[in-house]
Amino acid sequence: MNIRVCTLLLGLALLGCALLADEAGAPARRPVVGAIRWDAWFAGGRYERFLAARQWHYRLPFYARVVSRDKVEVRSDTQEVMDREIAYAAGAGLDYWAFCYYHPDSFETADRYNYGLRLYLASGHRADLSFCLILLQHVGPTDEWPGTVDRLVELFKEPTYQKVFGGRPLLYVFGVDEIVARFGSREAAREALDRLRRRSVEAGLGSPYLVAQVFHAYRGAEHVDALGLDAVSAYSRPGGAGNEQHPYDELARANRDFWNACKATGRQVIPIVNTGWDNRPRRGDPTIVQNPEGPWYEEPTPAQLAEHLRAALAWNGANPAHAE
Repeated sequence: MNIRVCTLLLGLALLGCALLADEAGAPARRPVVGAIRWDAWFAGGRYERFLAARQWHYRLPFYARVVSRDKVEVRSDTQEVMDREIAYAAGAGLDYWAFCYYHPDSFETADRYNYGLRLYLASGHRADLSFCLILLQHVGPTDEWPGTVDRLVELFKEPTYQKVFGGRPLLYVFGVDEIVARFGSREAAREALDRLRRRSVEAGLGSPYLVAQVFHAYRGAEHVDALGLDAVSAYSRPGGAGNEQHPYDELARANRDFWNACKATGRQVIPIVNTGWDNRPRRGDPTIVQNPEGPWYEEPTPAQLAEHLRAALAWNGANPAHAE
């Protein structure tokens, strides 16, 4: 089965859509659509405070509780919530989630952020939704990398792991420069990824399809060449200038410009589709390194979002040489 993928960003969630074709190349029955999991909603977490002010309460998910005008609890780390989320996601037509992977020894509380993946794998409803991983800079100590590779390959073996392009496990890589720095050089990082590729092939899974998530097309091209990655995409790709609100159409246009900039590098492209961008609640948060200020965008209407997604799928179909 061949799968051609495009990715979208929904609030704090990356969506991925993939065009499928059968072995004979016939058109697929429908696109595959996925969403990123950003799992930081647990007691004692540092992020719920960013949604505490009343002006942001409209962004609260169903599992949040408003304690007072300026205090909320946002907790999703229970099996009951996970099972409901799977039902909502599958009912909305999603096909997979992309979980950010945190090596437990990356920082003191790193493993707490893996609760979503654990609850998903423990769910009796997991067959309703596939999953893949996003490899972050939180890959853990480099001397533990062989064990991390074994863990990743075991996850690739899961029956609901998302496969693409002839059955290869789909793996996004975000924070490529930080990962390179952790291993000490591009050569060492490529050797580390080669180990992952070899182990996956030895397990009969094929080489993972590795996708660099970047903010600039030329950086993605550099990573593809230096690390042997397969395609360029983005975790998010807002555009615009000034510290003010812009219409959603301008965000969609920035995405389209990014698709074409990636295409111009001659590398494979997975087009990003932002369904929103408004980082005002987290301004001042030291973990924000990209666009700490800058513009924000009106939320799209359902029609605008649908049209932007259609445009991405159409772009994929019109550019088979660049969107395999």
